[in-house]
Parts: sequence; structure tokens; C-alpha cells
Amino acid sequence: MKKVISSILTVAVASSLLTGCGDAESKTKEKPVKEETSKGEETVHLKWAVKASEAGRAEFEEMAELAEKECGVEIEIVALPDPEAGEANKLLISLMAGDEFDIVEDAYSNMKQFHEAGVIEDMGALAENAGYDIETIFGDYPAKFDDKVYGLPAYVDKALTIYNKDLFDKANIPYPTAEDWTWEKFIEIGKKLTDETNGIYGAYNPDWVHYNYMYAMQKGFEHYKEDGTSNYDDPLFKESVEWYYGLGNTEKIQPSYLVQKSKQMPVDYFTTGKVGMSVCGGWTTNWLIDKEKYPRDWKAGVLPMPHPEGEEKSVSVVVSNVWIPTTSKNKEKAFEVAKLFAENQYTLGYGRIPARVDLTDEEIQSYIKEQILPTLEDDGITVEDIQKMWFDPNVDIFDEKPVGDASTDIKNIIVDECGLYGIGEQSLDDTVSHIKQKADEAIKAAKK
Repeated sequence: MKKVISSILTVAVASSLLTGCGDAESKTKEKPVKEETSKGEETVHLKWAVKASEAGRAEFEEMAELAEKECGVEIEIVALPDPEAGEANKLLISLMAGDEFDIVEDAYSNMKQFHEAGVIEDMGALAENAGYDIETIFGDYPAKFDDKVYGLPAYVDKALTIYNKDLFDKANIPYPTAEDWTWEKFIEIGKKLTDETNGIYGAYNPDWVHYNYMYAMQKGFEHYKEDGTSNYDDPLFKESVEWYYGLGNTEKIQPSYLVQKSKQMPVDYFTTGKVGMSVCGGWTTNWLIDKEKYPRDWKAGVLPMPHPEGEEKSVSVVVSNVWIPTTSKNKEKAFEVAKLFAENQYTLGYGRIPARVDLTDEEIQSYIKEQILPTLEDDGITVEDIQKMWFDPNVDIFDEKPVGDASTDIKNIIVDECGLYGIGEQSLDDTVSHIKQKADEAIKAAKK
């Protein structure tokens, strides 16, 4: 197997891509390179674009090997530099210049700008030609824009609740259960666990941007109005901002935002053993698994993400999708590989949560037992715990990040303005007013 790791190293090269000049242009006009196999068949070469920071991952190598074995292709992994703050996405620049790529894997929220630039392929015709029922296999997870599928979901990162069993034991509080796990119960228990005299907090949810609107989204909030402007004048958003900062300022179950900032408390403060509960992305299970980096003498438990009382169960997600650039000259073969990745990446042993909805209960339990439970069972965590945490089919999903015009700018605006409210430098009314105004200005600028 031949796998090439290549890299576009300088901004100067990226600039040349914008003009469509030089070697970059000549490459896009070449026909797909094919070699003769020992059987006289042609081997299709596909280019898989990845971020330089992710190049060389064993998981990617194994995925490429799987594609070569199952689809009869040769994968070239092409590493493009990660953009610096404020810089344009290198892959987007390259695709807009016409450079040929066949496979990309990235989060749904990051795909919006590629869709708007017209550089990712609508998979509808490809799926129809292949007789492939996307909805039956992946449900609501595929990346859709204008009700058309542009990405097949390889895996999903779902939020969860992690908790410190030892602190529950010391406070004589029964472990919470997944049934009807609400924010109201979370706060009630958090108050019982909190012992500021001994530096114990009932909860710690750090200042990630989605905490500002998470509670609102669980009640049906949308970031954008139908006319394309921002929706931050919706009372639900104001309620959510007040609710999140109230966990520290009013309910006092976690450090106030001012304390978090003044003490520079890290996002993984839960691992100190001084926090009862934390609601965070699924990737943070590594805090429990990696005992070399996070040594501990206490046991942990896991639960689903809480939901507001009276609302349906819901969970924030980040879905990684496999998509095909329009510059691909082997779209049918690329779709074959995209299907393979989406259906099987979770089986490679890297703790990925499948986005497939067609798995049987037996298949899910087998996956949990073989790939997830071995790293958590020392804590007394069971198959049932994990199944209720991540595999409940009756839970609504919502994207952790805003997906739309100027979404990156909007996230920064929310962080800056809500931070001022959190430390008491700005009123709640001024905060939401500023966010609404600045978000609308950013959206308007993005559409020019």
C-alpha cells in the first residue's frame, strides 16, 4: 500500500491558489491517475484532505487501509496547514481554485462555508444511483443544506454528565439515574454536594460558548430567524444566558464566572476530584480513561445530558461528516469510500460513537462491551449506563455550534459579550442587545 503524506506549507502557496496560477492549476486539469493491478484492472487514486495537525493519525491510516481493501482504491492523504486565527480555510481556498480532492471529513458546522462556496457535492444523485438509503441508515444525522444531503455522518460526539461517586458517597447522596434526568435535579443535587469551606463544588461547567445558549436550544431556540438575521432577541436566549451564569452567581453550585477567570480554572477542573458533576462533550470521557494524565483515587459515573423539566430529552452533538468536493473526478468511487467510512469508522477501536440508527440492540451492546466498557468498567459503569447515556433512540439532537452566516464571528461575539455579563461589568439586557446588534452586522458583512 502506498500512502503519501503531503503538505501545502506557506501562505504564499495558498495565495497562488486564489489566482489559479502555477502548478496548482495544472494539477486540476490532469485526468485521474490510475495504475494497472496484477489482474489488469485499474486502481483509482483518491485524495483525502486532512488538517496538518491531524495528519499521521493511526485512525486515518487504518481508514485508508480499509478503503484500499474494500473499495479497491489507493488513498493519498494530503495534509493542508491549519489556518491561523483570522485566516481563511486553506482547503476552501484550494477547492475554490479548482484543486482536485475526493474525500474530506469535518464537522457539520464547518461545512456551511463550503456549501455556500459551491465546492461540496450534493450526494442525492450519487446515493440514488447506488441504491443507497441514507435516511434509513443515518436518520437525522447526515449534513443537510436546503434539505439536500452533502455529508454522510461518520460518528457523533454527544454531550453527557460525568460525576464523582466518592463525593456523592461522602455527602450521603444516592447516585442519580438516567430516568428523567433534568437540570432541576442537577441543580438540586449540586447544592447538596457543594461545600465551599472545603473547596468542593457541586458542578463545574466551564465557559465553552455553547453553555450560553444550550438551555435555550433545549427549549426550541434557533440562532437565525427565517429572514436570515440573528435570533438573539428571542426571550429564550436571554433566559439561557441568565440561567448559565446563575449556576455560579445565584445557585452557587459551581465557581462563579469571575472566580473561574480570576483563578484561571482549566476546562478539566473536574479531574481535580473537587467537583461533583460536569456536563460536557463526549470526548471528555478521556478525563476518566487516561489515568496517567489524570490520576485519581475516586470512581466516576456517567449519565445522559440533563434536559429542562417539562421538555423532551435532548442532547447537544458535534457530528463529523464525510463529504465529497465538487472537484473530485471520481465521485462515484469517492461516494463508495464515504459510505464505507460513515458505516465503519466507529468499529476501528477509537471510541467513536456511531451515527448509524440502523444498528440492532444486540450490535450496540456488543460494541459497548468490546470497545467502550473496558476503559470504564473499573468505575462500576455498566453497559446499561452507557446505552442510556449515548444510545437512547428517543432523544432529540441539536448542533452544539451555530450553523449559518458569520457563525464563527457570532461565537466570538457571544463569548465576549456574555463574559462581560458574567463578571458583572454589563447588564443582561445590554448583553443580549449588543449580541443581537453585532451578530446582525456580522451576518450582513458575510453576505456582501
